[in-house]
Amino acid sequence: INAEYGEMKNYSSALQTAATTVKQTCAAALAPSKLRTAIASASEDRSCNLMVYGLTEGEESGDRDQVRRVMECLEEAPVLNKLERIGKKTEERIRPVRIVFRTRDLARQVLSKAARLRDSETFRSVYIAPDRTLEERVERRELVDKLRERREQEPGRVWRIRRGTLVELGERGTATSVTE
Repeated sequence: INAEYGEMKNYSSALQTAATTVKQTCAAALAPSKLRTAIASASEDRSCNLMVYGLTEGEESGDRDQVRRVMECLEEAPVLNKLERIGKKTEERIRPVRIVFRTRDLARQVLSKAARLRDSETFRSVYIAPDRTLEERVERRELVDKLRERREQEPGRVWRIRRGTLVELGERGTATSVTE
């Protein structure tokens, strides 16, 4: 019995040591600052994503086919990592499609050609935009509202949003930043 008791005591001590080691390792790995950083980097890396607005809803294979036709219209044929509708399905509105590309360069290339969709009969009402966070969407909405106001106040001038600021385009296409 003494031998078994000693063996059990050694085993218990080894378990306590192992539990302490696991606890310390997990505490370091799951520290709040590390968790926040990991979550932010995972959720905020949207540089490979684009959002497509205005594609009619159907089954998932229909979405893939529609996106393929949009890419053909833009003379692009990228390989898509992922394609999904965002939000709850309702009858009132069409959900946007999130496209995940393999690289951010592919996403930028497609985005640079997105204005060509306005010239297409089929995809005139389809818009492609970067995948933005909630805060970025709020900032963008405010800029668009300011842009609309400026265009109404000064109809003879050409206003655009460039790199997050409202700019007035000069006669020769030169841009002058407007700070408010």
